[in-house]
Amino acid sequence: MEKRLTAALIMNILIAGFTFGITLSYFLGSTGTLIRSGAESFIFFTTDSNLLSMIAAIVIIPFEIRVLRGKADSIPAPVLIFKYVGTAAVTLTFVTVMLFFGPIYGHLRLLSDTSMYTHLFGPLLAFVSFVFLETDHRLSFKASLLGILPSIVYGAVYFTEVMIIGAENGGWKDFYAFNANGKWYVSIVVMNLGCFLICMGIRALHNLMHKKQNR
Repeated sequence: MEKRLTAALIMNILIAGFTFGITLSYFLGSTGTLIRSGAESFIFFTTDSNLLSMIAAIVIIPFEIRVLRGKADSIPAPVLIFKYVGTAAVTLTFVTVMLFFGPIYGHLRLLSDTSMYTHLFGPLLAFVSFVFLETDHRLSFKASLLGILPSIVYGAVYFTEVMIIGAENGGWKDFYAFNANGKWYVSIVVMNLGCFLICMGIRALHNLMHKKQNR
């Protein structure tokens, strides 16, 4: 358990450090694929999901240190659930980039510069640490539904900015092409269904590892 938790701790420190550094770089003139500089970078789910994953990593770090120092027996379940929500969000980013945006913009472009971390390494660090290393508690179906919240919240904001306000009135452009050919309703169903399946997949793998490691 000590080696497993130490590895998870290192991964969470990497998540926190890299995400903070990359986000800060947007305010210092650096940009990634589809990422604008400064505060405008926050309109993208890539940035938001990685920040959520970073916050979850920062929250879980002290609890992992407490367990490693023998001051606690396990990571509190609510903290693990929060880490799960962040993991589900960045995994959705990874899957969307690989399956949806990759064919549109090109995978090499989407995995260049800071996007290599936000689209690939960041999600993988969160996924591996939560699924294989942070397995103190079994994740219930009810708790796993919380993983869909980031997608629902962002989707509501995106729909409002793109469809209701519109770019011509100061809203967002349809930079994710979710309303291509007027099929916004298809995108809503596909994205939320995809997020649900991702959440269930992460839950299933996490619980399988929990069962194996806690026999």
